[in-house]
Amino acid sequence: MREAELTTTSGSHLRWWQALLVPFSLLYGTGLKAYLWWRLPRQFRANAVVISVGNLSLGGTGKTPAVIAICRHLQQRGFRVAVLSRGYGGTMSHAGGIVSDGEQIFATVAQAGDEPLLIARKLPGVAVLVGKDRRKTARKAVEQFGCDVLVLDDGFQYWQLHRDVDLVLLDGECPFGNGWTLPAGILREPVEHLQRAHALLVQGEHTSCSKLTQRFPLIPCFIWQKSPAGIRQLYRKETCYAADTLRGKRVFALAAIASFESFTGMLARLDAQVAGTWSLPDHHRYTPDDILEAQRRARECHAEAILVTEKDAVKLEEMPALSLEPPIWVVDIEARFTEGFWRWLDARVRSAQHATSKQVAPAEGTL
Repeated sequence: MREAELTTTSGSHLRWWQALLVPFSLLYGTGLKAYLWWRLPRQFRANAVVISVGNLSLGGTGKTPAVIAICRHLQQRGFRVAVLSRGYGGTMSHAGGIVSDGEQIFATVAQAGDEPLLIARKLPGVAVLVGKDRRKTARKAVEQFGCDVLVLDDGFQYWQLHRDVDLVLLDGECPFGNGWTLPAGILREPVEHLQRAHALLVQGEHTSCSKLTQRFPLIPCFIWQKSPAGIRQLYRKETCYAADTLRGKRVFALAAIASFESFTGMLARLDAQVAGTWSLPDHHRYTPDDILEAQRRARECHAEAILVTEKDAVKLEEMPALSLEPPIWVVDIEARFTEGFWRWLDARVRSAQHATSKQVAPAEGTL
């Protein structure tokens, strides 16, 4: 399908300034196709099963809770798992480094980035490594930690490393934006590149999946949801309350995430009264002044509590404890997949593991 056709099927229209950028999107798409034609046959193969969890568009699609859920499932199946992340926003991103060996966490938010540190905290027993060159972190995870399954966090556009399972997360309501790639649209790759995926994971209703299945009949499509697992007070990880405790509470929503609307929408579904909001840029590093300002805004709208995401909490909890009035509560989120997806994933991993066991370890020069 041509990109121009997508504008009529995505439910959005180009604005005038986006129309001016269309020639650059066409140039971007052509250059990307040429690069992938050269790059994909030359991918580095790790001596382990590689699973990528990624997306096609800019913005948040729930990759972190999905990665956590998938890693837990694989742990329960007896695999030794490692997560490979770029470590966006962390000082270790360029040279690479170990966030956790599964037993101990070695990095701070400033070093690792917020998402890798959150993953490390949520997944005891799973090694977490960061670095731009995930071929090197893949090799380290296998050789140093004996990992037999590697999960790439945000890996669909990491074309240098071969993957055995390519999972692409999509928003069921508007999966492709206006249908154009950067800079006229939000797509990192043309929609037709979904042919590379092994499965589509859609947040939404079954109707969303059926529409995608019509376009990509050979790719399995599964529905999944992000659900609140509970709430806890900042700095108090050991005490968790049911999420429905928020029903009827007057709250102030604070978050530095890509999809702020998904957070406030979740609070609304919990019947919390969202009296005020403050959305900060994704990966924003909080300062004490930020917290004081959030508390001031929360008091102005008479909120009983400030609510943040787990991704915000890993940054806030590294700051010196402040006088929290109103208090800050953390909403824990989990990804829930259908049993059909888990059965499919198990079969895919078993098949990939059998194929990997027959491979000869790659030579040093292949990097």
